[in-house]
Amino acid sequence: MPRLNCRGEEWKVENQQTSVALGFFDGVHRGHRRVIETAVTLAGDSLIPAVFTFTMNGSGPAKKKGAGELTTLEQKTELLKAMGIQEIYAPDFSAFCNMSGEEFVQRILQERMRAAAVCCGQDFRFGKGASCDAKTLEALCRPYGIACTILEEVLDEGEAVSSTRVRQAIAQGQMEKAAKLLGRLYCLDFPVAHGKQLGRKLQFPTINQPIPPQMALPRLGVYATMAQVDGKIYAGVTNIGVRPTVEQGMAPRAETYLIDFSGDLYGRQVPVSFLSFLRPEQKFASVELLRDQIAQDAQRAKEIVKNALQSEKPMV
Repeated sequence: MPRLNCRGEEWKVENQQTSVALGFFDGVHRGHRRVIETAVTLAGDSLIPAVFTFTMNGSGPAKKKGAGELTTLEQKTELLKAMGIQEIYAPDFSAFCNMSGEEFVQRILQERMRAAAVCCGQDFRFGKGASCDAKTLEALCRPYGIACTILEEVLDEGEAVSSTRVRQAIAQGQMEKAAKLLGRLYCLDFPVAHGKQLGRKLQFPTINQPIPPQMALPRLGVYATMAQVDGKIYAGVTNIGVRPTVEQGMAPRAETYLIDFSGDLYGRQVPVSFLSFLRPEQKFASVELLRDQIAQDAQRAKEIVKNALQSEKPMV
């Protein structure tokens, strides 16, 4: 895979060295941010701030098997750009997983990324079979003159901030806790697909966003959310689930009623940010009872979003 920058173009600056943050960075949570911010700081005016990450289209590290992803590569790229990262190298895991630690440092960091400085968390592993740790990285970088910075974990309530903890929080519908660990609101950002327009028939038109199978799935149920469309923020009610009242056998998806929005969003990428769990998904005895409940959900969501915006809770 060619070395890409944040615009998806092949790197053209071959002589300028880089300051590289190393990691999968799923979720780009507060612990990840410390590593990334350090790489940007170390870059200063003389180095290009960069990230080495990877995709798992073929296979992934053993410890990540079965764990749903929190961010797509596109989401991750946007978050990294917002933090000042200029270049990203993101090969598939299968392209480098059989390299020894020495090969990884020489071929990836020294030759391909032209690293002058690297930084990682203290739990960083690399090399075939994850045989090398952060201290080994420091030793292997030394002969190439690559400065290596190893950062301690970021703690929250005495425990390390981790993607696993974020995943557990969203699986339990604890979106406030997820936001605290992430340092931003948890967000789903997928293209809007055509549905059966059942929400429109209920007088609550929704945007329909299928959740890819590799992604982590939030607790099924109804949430207060908000979304930004053409620069304007709309309060929303999002159902994560399978619509038991009106449809059977449907794969999980996010269906969001954007309060006071009118327009066509089919095919567009709409980031939906989650604030609070409202209630479990349930089957109603009639469509009329479902409509009444959605109206109550919308009123609660408007209040929650209003309070969040007043407290300047970040969208990303």
